[in-house]
Amino acid sequence: MNKLNSSVALAIAATAAAVSAQNPSMVRGIGWRTEAIFTVGETVGSYQPVGILDGVAAFPGRRPGTALVLVNHELNEGNGYAYDLANGTSLTGARVSAMEISRTRNGGVVRSAGLAYDTIYDRQGNVVTDPAQVNEDGNAIDGFARFCSSQGVQRGTYGFVDDLYFTGEESGTPFHPHGGSEWVVDVRGRAIWAAPALGRGAWENVTAIDTGRRDTVALLLGDDTAGAPMYLYVGQKNALGDRSFLDRNGLAVGQLHYWVADNGDTSPQQFNTKGNSRRGHFVAIDVQDASMAGMPGYDAQGYLDDSTLRDAAVAAGAFQFSRPEDLHTNPANGRQVAFASTGRGQLFPADNWGTTYIIEVDFAALGAVATFSIISDADGEPVPDMDVRSPDNLCWADNGNIYINEDRSTSPSSLFGAVSGMDASIWELDASNGWAPTRIGEVNRTVVLPLDATDAGAGTLGVPETSGVLDVTAFFPTQRGETLLLATVQAHGIQDGSIGGNPLLDEGGQLIFLTNQGVDHALRCTDNGTGVDITIDVTNGNAGNGYAIVLAVQNAGNAPFGWFYGVDVTVGELAYLVPPLVGLLDGEGNGRADFTLPGLACPLGLRLDTVALEVAMDGTPAQAGPAVTLDF
Repeated sequence: MNKLNSSVALAIAATAAAVSAQNPSMVRGIGWRTEAIFTVGETVGSYQPVGILDGVAAFPGRRPGTALVLVNHELNEGNGYAYDLANGTSLTGARVSAMEISRTRNGGVVRSAGLAYDTIYDRQGNVVTDPAQVNEDGNAIDGFARFCSSQGVQRGTYGFVDDLYFTGEESGTPFHPHGGSEWVVDVRGRAIWAAPALGRGAWENVTAIDTGRRDTVALLLGDDTAGAPMYLYVGQKNALGDRSFLDRNGLAVGQLHYWVADNGDTSPQQFNTKGNSRRGHFVAIDVQDASMAGMPGYDAQGYLDDSTLRDAAVAAGAFQFSRPEDLHTNPANGRQVAFASTGRGQLFPADNWGTTYIIEVDFAALGAVATFSIISDADGEPVPDMDVRSPDNLCWADNGNIYINEDRSTSPSSLFGAVSGMDASIWELDASNGWAPTRIGEVNRTVVLPLDATDAGAGTLGVPETSGVLDVTAFFPTQRGETLLLATVQAHGIQDGSIGGNPLLDEGGQLIFLTNQGVDHALRCTDNGTGVDITIDVTNGNAGNGYAIVLAVQNAGNAPFGWFYGVDVTVGELAYLVPPLVGLLDGEGNGRADFTLPGLACPLGLRLDTVALEVAMDGTPAQAGPAVTLDF
């Protein structure tokens, strides 16, 4: 997203600052450091956010060095404790929290928190006084359904007038009466508006793109359904002339389109594998037919149900992606977008592990065209489980790299982690190295928070997921060369105790920082022709001349690790003994260890579960650094 130095004034209900009391992070960094900011179950002032944290966006805070962070809660419409709007209307279900966050040397501080809105405008533009205006099924106080990923757009960027927060209902027919709506938070006005002109869908996310014109705005939209088109919305600003929030931002009147591949391909069965690309064009499709109002497949105003819209596009030749997920625009190029499709092997066997694309959009004289290029496709790798699996939320960062979360979606699900042994992870795709993937974080199943909760999914890889991820380097004080990410953890299975299940907070979760500075450990594996060279870098460890970097290894199924000189490494049936002294820390706490394992190739799938910093020369642990798992 483009970032402007504008200030955002937002009244937040609770004002007492809080640092997460749950210091252990639900994500362990791999070459990166993690800091827990907020854990579901905590209260900020009088406000207690519910669980299932998902999409995030950030805006400049009211004070220098702070950010206003909006975060989704992906609850079903009947879940979570009820909350009240300004007019007294009570709703349950999905919602958006706003948190003002600052960063200290010890991590993030939530200075205040509350709901991001106190007024809702329905699909007819009316103020909501009855939950049925939102849920469309008339069920008690049911509210929004499953707010998933989100996108923040600051005023003055991509043609938008206001600070906007886009969040869609990831709920389609038959689970929703007509399919989800796209909703837009007026961040400064503390109101959330339905945007029916964008059509119905099981919306995962949208991202803004540059049309090159002052009178139009454009969004790419992902419908998280197996076999769904990529949609493009082009909106006309001030088309109604009523100065309303939706109209001045081009969200009241516009045209939806779907993408068609020029060569006739219609699914990942024909278009797959890293390095391949397809050029195509967008075709207009109407989202409303007033003559069909109230008929099957249409709502009371004649808007097409999500399935009606999707089926019409597919019948006309739209390319069907295998679960369009998140999208994010290149901050250096407003017509270039990163796009993740999570994969659905049951429908498209060629895309069981998911695919990541870059989309290049060109608003030509005769309409919009776009080229999709594949930059990650685990199905085409020798060992899919060692690559990016089931890509979900993503972010194109200011440093040019793309960061991706995983959400287990393989068929069968037992494939996820079966070879690697790795839980849901966060990846970095390196723009300077052909989008080479590096795992920088993994869900830490040893952390179950709050302490009175239980993990119903213990022992099953991929049950929790890392979800929203966002580059927030520009919002906080950072070191030179530092990249600072903000991410959410959906701790599916963390229930009971103070979480209380569906009627209360629903599930556990956490909001975290990830930084590539102050890193305790970084590991590289390089093929040397006859084996592999292993390099471990230690940065900013506890300073102390004469201390060694000593490795302690715990392979799957082995007894707990211990401290010792050297490492007895076992890979399959091959055993290696790493030399006793593999590196020294200098007086500033930095060091490097190098060793070689012959007869192997990268990646090994080996886990080094601990790197001990500052182990005395006699082998006695001195001030040992934090234990992390390293993979190569």
